[in-house]
Amino acid sequence: MVRFGEDGGILGGRREHGGGGRRWFAAAAVAAMAMGTMAGCSEDRAADSATSTTTTVPASTAACAEDLLACLGRSSLGDIAPTEPSEATGEPIVLGMINQENTPLGSYPELSSATRAAIEFVNAELGGVNGRPIQLEVCNTEFSPEGSTACAQGFVQDGVPAVLGGIDVFGNGIDTLEENAIPFVGGIPVSTQSVTNDNSYQWSGGTWGATIAFANHAATEVEAEKVAIVYPEFGPITSSAEYGRTTLANLGVTDVAMVPYPITATDLSSPIQAAASNDPDAIVMLAADMGCKGAFDGFATVGVTAKVYLVGACASPAIIEEAGPEKTDGTVFNVEGPIDRSEANVDFALYQAVAEKYGDGFDPIGAGTVTFRSFMNLYRIMVGLDEADLTPAGISEALGAQVDAPSFMGHPSTCDREQLDGLPALCSPQQILAEMTGGELIQIGDWVDVGAIYGAG
Repeated sequence: MVRFGEDGGILGGRREHGGGGRRWFAAAAVAAMAMGTMAGCSEDRAADSATSTTTTVPASTAACAEDLLACLGRSSLGDIAPTEPSEATGEPIVLGMINQENTPLGSYPELSSATRAAIEFVNAELGGVNGRPIQLEVCNTEFSPEGSTACAQGFVQDGVPAVLGGIDVFGNGIDTLEENAIPFVGGIPVSTQSVTNDNSYQWSGGTWGATIAFANHAATEVEAEKVAIVYPEFGPITSSAEYGRTTLANLGVTDVAMVPYPITATDLSSPIQAAASNDPDAIVMLAADMGCKGAFDGFATVGVTAKVYLVGACASPAIIEEAGPEKTDGTVFNVEGPIDRSEANVDFALYQAVAEKYGDGFDPIGAGTVTFRSFMNLYRIMVGLDEADLTPAGISEALGAQVDAPSFMGHPSTCDREQLDGLPALCSPQQILAEMTGGELIQIGDWVDVGAIYGAG
C-alpha cells in the first residue's frame, strides 16, 4: 500500500464545532464527494450531453407536463396511479428529514427541495395517503454529530412514522432512530450507519456498488491482470475501496495496488503516478466533485494508458466539456439508472415535469433525483397500508417485505437485508456502467448485480 502525506496548505489548523480542523475538513470533503457521486449516479447524462442528438427525454418531459397522472400511470409506479386527480385534506401525516443545509462546510438544500416537490405533487394530485396530506419537517444537522443526534431526538419526540434521508456524514441520528425503532429511508448513503443499521433502507449502492461494478468490469471485460485502486482515505470510502479489492481477488486478480491519498488533496498527480508505476491494466479512481478535474489532469500528465474508471459525478457535462475528449474518452462511469435512449425514460421525464411544476427552482439534474426517488418509493409503501399500519412498525414491516418491488428511477428493490454482504441496508445496490465516447455516455450492457458478484448477505 502506498501512502501520501497531507497537503500542508489545505487544513491550516482550522477548527470547527470544537473539533480538530482535519476531522471537519475531511468530513466536509466526504459530503461533497458523496453528493457528487450520487448526482452522477442518477442524472440522465445522455440527454444532457452537448453532443447528444437524442430528443426522447425532452419530448417525454413535455408530454408528462401536460398530464402528470397519465405519466405516472406509465411509470414504474403505475400501479398506484389514480384515474382522477384529487387533493389531500384533513390531518397531515408528518414525516421527518435529516439533511445538511446552510453551513459554510457544505449546504445541500436541493435534497429537501426535491422531496418537497414530490410531496406537493402527491398532496395536490394523488390525494396524499388515505386522503391525508403529507407534511415534511426538515431538520438541519448543521454539519455536526451532535446536530444529527438532536434532529433524530426531535423526530422521536414528534412521533413521526418515518424519517427520510438527505445527507448526513456522521450518521449518529440513524443510531438514535434505530434505538426507537423508527425507519430511516433513502437519501445519500455515505455514513456507515446508513448502509448497516437495521432501521435503514436504501435504494442505492453508494460508492460500494460503484467500486464492485468497476472491479468486475476490469476483471471480466478488460481481463486485467494488474489493477490499482486510488481513493481518498476516509472511513466509508476506504471501505468501498476494500470491497473493490475483495471483488478483484474473488475474480482471480491478486495484483492490486491500493493507493490512498488525503481527502483534502487537490493535486492528484502523485497518487496517480504511484498507481501507474506498476503498469496496471486498469485504474479505479474514487474521486468526485472537485477531484474530477484533478483526476483527468493527473491521468493526462502521467500519461496513463490503462482503462480508467471514475464515479458518475465526473461525467458531468460541464466537467467533460472542460476536460475535453482527449482526457475523457474511453473512461467508464457508474450510473444507477438506464441511459439507453432506445426507449423513453418515463420515470425521469415525470420527475423533471414535477420539478418544473412544483419545485422551488432547484436544478433537476443533480442529486435531487436520489431524494425524490426515496420519497416516491416510501409513498408507494404508505398508500398500500391501512390507516392503523401507518406507524414505524407498520412501515418497517412493509419495507422489509419488498421483493423485486418497483423503485422509481432505479433498479427493482428487495429489502431482505441480504442484497450485499456486510451492507444489509442496501435494497437495490445494482449499477449500470457507461463509457464516454465523443463527449456522450454510452451504456455498457444491462444492470450489474453487484450483490451477486461480491456475495449476497
